[in-house]
Amino acid sequence: MPTTSYTAYSLYSYNVSPVIGMAGRITDNGTTITPLPNMKTYSGTPGAGDPQLEGFADPSGNLRIAVAPYVGGTGETVEIRNALNGAIIGAPHSWSSVDNLYGLVLVGSYLYAIDYDNARVVEINPATYNQTGVTYTLSSSFFPAGNVPHGQGLINIGGTLYGLFSIANSSFTSYANSVLVRFTITGGSSITVAANDYNNSFGKNAFAMANQGSDLYVACIGGAQVGGTPNTSSALQKIAFGAANLTTAAVTTVFGYSATYPYEVRDISFNGTTAYVLMGAYDSGFTMRGLLLQTTTAFASFTTINSFTGGAPGYYWAAQYIDNNRILFARGNEILYYNAASTGTPVATLTITGGSLKSAGTNYDTLNDMSYVGSRTTTPLAVRGYRSPTQVSRSARAIEARSIAQGRPELTADELRRLDEIIAQA
Repeated sequence: MPTTSYTAYSLYSYNVSPVIGMAGRITDNGTTITPLPNMKTYSGTPGAGDPQLEGFADPSGNLRIAVAPYVGGTGETVEIRNALNGAIIGAPHSWSSVDNLYGLVLVGSYLYAIDYDNARVVEINPATYNQTGVTYTLSSSFFPAGNVPHGQGLINIGGTLYGLFSIANSSFTSYANSVLVRFTITGGSSITVAANDYNNSFGKNAFAMANQGSDLYVACIGGAQVGGTPNTSSALQKIAFGAANLTTAAVTTVFGYSATYPYEVRDISFNGTTAYVLMGAYDSGFTMRGLLLQTTTAFASFTTINSFTGGAPGYYWAAQYIDNNRILFARGNEILYYNAASTGTPVATLTITGGSLKSAGTNYDTLNDMSYVGSRTTTPLAVRGYRSPTQVSRSARAIEARSIAQGRPELTADELRRLDEIIAQA
């Protein structure tokens, strides 16, 4: 039976001052897909008009959207909104331990937020939407010295929380192996990691997770994202998430860069044993070229759902199987919905134009974030894909980089040298 599902998204503009951003919603009743822009608009200094969205269900199954506009290194001021009508619930909440919200997952009776820049997991009481004071920061013993960890995502598998962390140098130009962590949680009391509940053998610059059967799949870019030269070590890997010793459990590569598919893995999703893989790479002008593919868990033969080998602009790329037998595809600056039973033509293509993802007369030019909230019958899931540190990090370096890039996913070599000079002089 069709059900009404909800997706949250945000737009941003690099072409006006002060900068502006907007959070909106999309509904899908199984027949009609309807964009609902202007749930809230934001403006201010670079970053402040840049709302991050996380969909979740509270312990009673009510669908909610956490909206976190950046306020500048003092923790997030988070608005909790009703996904059904967009209305704010109570006053905004100060999450002082979360400087850059990048995931929000319900486990038991508590919510758990992950902070991108601080590699920190923070417990939230959904009865009040306040922090409980319980936190966990990734142990420095899990990665090589001289690197910085970044929280890429959380996933709840059968009541156990897993976290994924990428490891990079301070300028995001080189990466170490990524780290998967299995948490032990005592709600309201502690978040810990047992001695053998982590694995630091995943590919460099990992960013997405999806579970199927007894395996957890992890996608990695393979190193720093660049224009014109894909990372040949980009891969989709898997691990038996229930292994008693996660540290020694095998990390197996099941699919990745090849002569046939000369791209980086950009997202992974499952509907039973059917898998959806998004692949793409930027050309030298930072236009994305790639494919959305359908396959099985054997990853042996592939059917193309969407080809954008001719190029598509933007920096937000994600693809997930969702309610109503849909495939939700963020293709740069567009959002496409496919019927998974018949993928020849999308059932809806939403663009940054008046009457679609934005209202007439507004100046937004970039799809900045998206979160599938879900329906009353399903659990929300992350729709993250890969976003570069230039577009995600709230560090002073990244904020300056965004002002130089003006909507491009990365900086050129000359711009990187200019950025290093600016930061050195600050």
